[in-house]
Amino acid sequence: CVKQPPIFFRTVEQHYIHYTIMADDPEEEGDEVTLNSDKITEIIDESIKTTLNSVSWNSKKVDQWTSNIIEHTLKRLAEMKKPFKYIVTAVIVQKTGAGLHSAFTAYWDNSADGICSVPYENDTIHCITTVYGLKLD
Repeated sequence: CVKQPPIFFRTVEQHYIHYTIMADDPEEEGDEVTLNSDKITEIIDESIKTTLNSVSWNSKKVDQWTSNIIEHTLKRLAEMKKPFKYIVTAVIVQKTGAGLHSAFTAYWDNSADGICSVPYENDTIHCITTVYGLKLD
């Protein structure tokens, strides 16, 4: 886990950035509540591979693939029952030899919110799936 200094605007161009969050829920008082980066990465990876592992690029199926990845990831995150709101995004593009870059800027609390992003590619597809975790007050 990486603790970030209090920066209001931050652009990230790394594959994995993870934050540790302290609980303010009375039931979890004294316990550390974290965005479990390993678990979130595992969930994203499972969602992507289940959807894209054995497929080739087909522009007519991209909307469905994107929806499947996002819905499966969000469902699995909700099952963790952590005190976070989640935003899940997925970008799928045809692999043509061109580069694919992703960045974000956020105005949030670095001590409580975080991001986990997983890149994936096969012979014909590039995909980047990102989970933003926003701690509930």
